[in-house]
Amino acid sequence: MFRTARRIAPLLQSLLLGAVTVTSVGATAATLVGCADESEPETHVKYLDDVARRTAAVTRLVQFFEDAMTKDKKDRNGPNVKPLLDKIIEPMTKVCVGGDLDEKTQSKLVRFISDARDARGADCLVKALKDFKPEVNEEDVRWAARAVGPMNLKAASGPLLDVFVKLRPSKLKKVPELYRDVHDALVDLKDPAWEPQLITQLNRPINDRKDMQNLRDEVYWQTTAAELLGTMKSKAAVKPLIKAVISPMKADIAATAVSALIKIGKDAVGPTIALLKSEDKELVDYSIAENHKGAAALDPKAAEAAKKTADKAHIGIAAIILGTIGREEAAPPMIDALASAEDMPRAIIARELAKLPKSPETVKAFQAAYEKTPNSLSIPPGMGAKEALLDASGTFYDASFVPWIVSTAMALKGEADDVDPIRAASLTTVMKLATSDQIAEVEKLVAAKANGPDGKPSTLGKAYEKEWKIAKGLLAACGDKTECYLAKLAEPASQTNENQFQGIKAAYMVAVYGNPDVRQKLIDIMPKLTHAALRFVSVQVIDRYSPKGDAGLAAKLQKIVDDGEASKDSNKMAGNAPFKTVIYRLTARAQ
Repeated sequence: MFRTARRIAPLLQSLLLGAVTVTSVGATAATLVGCADESEPETHVKYLDDVARRTAAVTRLVQFFEDAMTKDKKDRNGPNVKPLLDKIIEPMTKVCVGGDLDEKTQSKLVRFISDARDARGADCLVKALKDFKPEVNEEDVRWAARAVGPMNLKAASGPLLDVFVKLRPSKLKKVPELYRDVHDALVDLKDPAWEPQLITQLNRPINDRKDMQNLRDEVYWQTTAAELLGTMKSKAAVKPLIKAVISPMKADIAATAVSALIKIGKDAVGPTIALLKSEDKELVDYSIAENHKGAAALDPKAAEAAKKTADKAHIGIAAIILGTIGREEAAPPMIDALASAEDMPRAIIARELAKLPKSPETVKAFQAAYEKTPNSLSIPPGMGAKEALLDASGTFYDASFVPWIVSTAMALKGEADDVDPIRAASLTTVMKLATSDQIAEVEKLVAAKANGPDGKPSTLGKAYEKEWKIAKGLLAACGDKTECYLAKLAEPASQTNENQFQGIKAAYMVAVYGNPDVRQKLIDIMPKLTHAALRFVSVQVIDRYSPKGDAGLAAKLQKIVDDGEASKDSNKMAGNAPFKTVIYRLTARAQ
């Protein structure tokens, strides 16, 4: 019995040891699996190599990143984000470029790398751009475009331009706003190597403005191309840009093209003067052909009128470009052109002449052109020519214009429908320009007979009683003291719609009595000028007192614009909109 027990005991011991061994192996295996800590990003980085786990791994790693960004308050160099990116950005990029992912996961990965703004993720962003297919990966391209600009990712330059050329805003369905992201990325990168392709895009003809889908695409391509070529100061683009302004078929592109020519500045002046003088046959022939093409698309009555002006349309266009660039060397050829110009181009040239640096010659030529202008003449964009010239005369900021304007207004002859609007424009201009010793002169216009809004006999000043009262009160308070007018301009009361004329009149008097020193003073009070009209007049005064340009002032104005855009305040951005043209002009003149 004992012998049997002895045999059983080792057997039991062996079995028990076996059980322990099996249990230990199972426990060890469980421990090995448990070592893959799911709370550590390294674990999920390893899972990226496993096709079965890759999708879940991408999702988890993106969550790690988003949590870290929250902890570091969106600081990509923060203590949580940066160490995490050091661990995950390269393996995630590798998967983005070569991994076999479903569309949703791939998009999630591209968005993560876009948000990361890490140069090590460049290959993923470039791949997204290269793979662009409308209605397939528009979302991926959107996130790639949003990153490559701020990252200044030069490797993305070529693929981004390819996207731009292929992208048709009229066809975008999944991500309709993609064209904006691509535009912004192009503006950020502005690669000079794009110049030939951008000029090709700008030169594309527009033959049918009724084809709205095609027109939308062409406007996108060509306005973006014009903007970029201006930023690059492309000499080769000067003629294509002038053509974009000349053609009525490209009316939607013209404003951007003019801005581009201002940025190019000095190099754009010579070719435009040649156009003004009708010396560039290529541009003149192009203008005639395009203006006849544009006329053919109008209704019969408008077409007939457009055809009559088509052969000379380039003269007015050249004047607009030269006036907007604003360099003083444009004055002599513009004054010469006035002598032989017909009514409409002469009025346009005179209006644009007022934008150039002021001189006795420009003042004399302007006034002579005004006096030759028929009362009934209209100029683009559908405004009475004399009214437009009177408005422009105010921007000379010269009080000596007051008696001349009053006398010409009082001497007007003709139908009330023609005369009254010109006299009204005369009155609004002299109210802004007049000094305290010219009040009696202005009163002649105020008391002039005119039809009231109801068609009954009245006086011209009846409709402007409030503004004239404000003007006289301001003149009485400030006299010839520039500092007083600066203070009135900055007053909170002037920033209201109800009392804005006080601010406008004050700004004009700052210009009338001021000197170049007022430019900095106007910049200093700009934060107080919350009304868009007052900011507009003030920046025009800065422009008038900068005949030779001023890169330093341009930089200060640009900072105001940049700060306004960074604030995302729509009122500030709208108020700063007129600054851009003046910034370009100050820079162009300083070349």
